[in-house]
Amino acid sequence: MSNKSQTSICESNFRKLCDDNQAMSIQGYDAEGKVVYWNSASEKMYGYSAAEALGKTLYELIIPAPMQDDVKAAVAWMFEHREGIPAARLDLQHKSGSPVPVYSSHTVVEVADQQPIMFCMDADLRALEVVEAEVQRLSYFDSLTELPNRRLLLERLDGLTKAPVLERNISALMLIDIDNFHSINDSLGFDIGDQVLTHCAKRLKKLSDTQDGLARLGKDEFIFVYSDLGQDMAQAATQAEQCARCILEALHHPITLNKSIHKLNVRIGITLFGHSGRVAGSTLISQADIALKAAKQQADDNISFFDRTMQDALHQRLKLSQALNHAIAEQQLSIVYQPQVDSQQQLLSCEALLRWEHPEFGTVAPADFIPIAEANGSIVEIGEWVLESCVQTLVEWSKQPKFADLSLAINVSAMQFRQTNFVERVQQCIERSGVDPTKLRFELTESLMADDIGRITQQMTQLRALGISLSLDDFGTGYASLAYLTQLPLDELKIDRAFVNDLEHDGKGALLAKTIISLGQSMNLAVIAEGVETQAQFLRLQELGCELFQGYLFGRPSRTVSPP
Repeated sequence: MSNKSQTSICESNFRKLCDDNQAMSIQGYDAEGKVVYWNSASEKMYGYSAAEALGKTLYELIIPAPMQDDVKAAVAWMFEHREGIPAARLDLQHKSGSPVPVYSSHTVVEVADQQPIMFCMDADLRALEVVEAEVQRLSYFDSLTELPNRRLLLERLDGLTKAPVLERNISALMLIDIDNFHSINDSLGFDIGDQVLTHCAKRLKKLSDTQDGLARLGKDEFIFVYSDLGQDMAQAATQAEQCARCILEALHHPITLNKSIHKLNVRIGITLFGHSGRVAGSTLISQADIALKAAKQQADDNISFFDRTMQDALHQRLKLSQALNHAIAEQQLSIVYQPQVDSQQQLLSCEALLRWEHPEFGTVAPADFIPIAEANGSIVEIGEWVLESCVQTLVEWSKQPKFADLSLAINVSAMQFRQTNFVERVQQCIERSGVDPTKLRFELTESLMADDIGRITQQMTQLRALGISLSLDDFGTGYASLAYLTQLPLDELKIDRAFVNDLEHDGKGALLAKTIISLGQSMNLAVIAEGVETQAQFLRLQELGCELFQGYLFGRPSRTVSPP
């Protein structure tokens, strides 16, 4: 067969492939930007039939006026250099004039005896933007009660404390806890427990003029912010206590559960703020929590205020902060490994988890010391120690056939990642140890997305160039959006345990887990679910299409790893 015949067959097959592609808009343009090819998906996406589009320029059809000069320059460059430009998210234009957000990639194709053609392949992001709006809503609101969650509450508290001290009125933050709520779940079931929570949320909404000061922190805890109490501390405290008494009365009102009458017992911790320097929202919640613990120890009252006599917990935090600075030198830190498996429960990799044993404080939970390490900056040194330790572990595994194929996931703090020399330090560690970097996976948190996304993307690209894979931890709970995902060079999404816990109730957490799995599949990203503790969760995740899993069902964190 002649080369010309082969070329003709290839071209025919290529056009058929493009014509049959219903999910991707594919257009072909000559050097002047005139349409020479327009598939059926393009007709649906942009509203122009192939007959209308052929012979017209992309500038007449889909490029908004503000973009035209840049696009013309890019097209000229591609034809001059005979190569495409990096794929990007663009806001193009429908025939009706409405915007069409797309993820667009471009290439220039040369065929013998013919003029080169620039092909544009556009994926429609409009459906993703609808999902993104739902993700954002779920990121700011509790899926069960529809109340604001911790993240939104902290943002609103930040707004309350921004005004100059002299202009601020005193406000009260109340932390509300349902006594022995776990016994309701244990004896009556989680569905009944959910009814209790929604009942309390409705009662609190009736007591609040606006939902701006309401939130559900999680489990059985709610926040109620009572603002504008004047500038006299004694009067403000009196008003706050009166409000707390109203909350107690409303929530103590009998409720019917499973055809039986129940009476809830509630405790409230209160802290006042706004009368002194600016205090972080997380600190206010911690103060209210200290007050709540005091209320739980009282036999004669369900309400307690935070005051300076309750500073023991804060002093303990200071002691931990100081002790962390010596934890590495004193060899108090260690690493345990939690298995990550496939649908056949075959061990594929592990996540490295940090542990701290202190001679005075005993075992300190990561949830207690990691935030302190991030606050005092010691997380950078600790993170480097973790990396060095994990690299040495991988080197040792590589010498043993039964462990040689395992990879290792390492959590990287946002503060550590932000260091200007982070990539350089990682590269030096790899070269010094001789580890296979493809066995390393860095788990990054969504809080990174609050930074300069361009710089973050550049660092991530540099890490991937070293051979390291990247995972976005707890996706859906923080700052990341679907638009960011199109820019970030990721390999994996990790489903937060909160959504996994909601699977068996088939709630909105389950909807979000399903969305994340579908999103990962559409973007060719691996998806791993953490916190899998029951067989029912495992089976449900498989039904949704998840292929990687981590949790107590497959093994608890341990200093030793069992071979696959």
